[in-house]
Amino acid sequence: MTQNNRLSNREWEVVELLLQGKSNKLIAGALGISVRTVEFHLKNIYTKFQVSSRVELILILGNATGKAEIKELGSSTVDSSVKSAENKDTPNPRKDWAFRDAISIIGKELQMKNLLNSKHVLTGVIAALMAGFLWVALLRRFGHVSLEAILPWLPPLIVLLAIIGFSVGLTGKRNGNSLLNIFFSALIGTGLGSFVMLPLVAIVVYPLAKLAEWLGLVNRAAISNDIASALLYVAMMVIWLIVGTAVGAMLLFITVKRQKQADIQGHVPEHGLQ
Repeated sequence: MTQNNRLSNREWEVVELLLQGKSNKLIAGALGISVRTVEFHLKNIYTKFQVSSRVELILILGNATGKAEIKELGSSTVDSSVKSAENKDTPNPRKDWAFRDAISIIGKELQMKNLLNSKHVLTGVIAALMAGFLWVALLRRFGHVSLEAILPWLPPLIVLLAIIGFSVGLTGKRNGNSLLNIFFSALIGTGLGSFVMLPLVAIVVYPLAKLAEWLGLVNRAAISNDIASALLYVAMMVIWLIVGTAVGAMLLFITVKRQKQADIQGHVPEHGLQ
């Protein structure tokens, strides 16, 4: 970027407010200028950076973080040579804060985007769906449950399974687990959750419901059988979600811990021979 392309003081102020997420109207109010003037400054800023939108500008600044051109962009073409010499090495906390805040937001968004687009999350979701539909098939085969009774709960069931797989896949991605570990962790976690939810309903949910009825918090006579069944299904799905996610994540942590222990034990003989 040449001397003529450096930002002016006013353009720099507009960039700072833009990085804080302010609209053109808010920028105009903060600087005491008109919206048209803000648009004029933005047009010049976009031209200097060769971009056409706010997002592109933020990405350009984020990619230039820590490079010499960022410092150059803070220089003003309207400053005198004496003032530039005096302030050349003087840090500006307000500008530094604005850049750190904007770059931090960009980094988090890009990191989350990479996590969501990774194969780890997709692997976890596929494994959870497989385990869930296998449970539905077993329920129909051995539980003698009709398809008509299952269909109304199929959409929330798919959402539940996707959340389990998503959570396990995201955990595996963050911990550095392999796709195979994530697949089996999500598969086992989802499968185990489907088999323990009924015992947990009998051990936890049913006693709590009886206690609420005894305390007068719930009037069982006023609740129809359909509503009671719906509440039971919701309780089962919540338990399935909690147990499936917890077990899947726990298996991933155990795998990572064992891998680290194996790596440490593998290095011990090497150090002992030296």
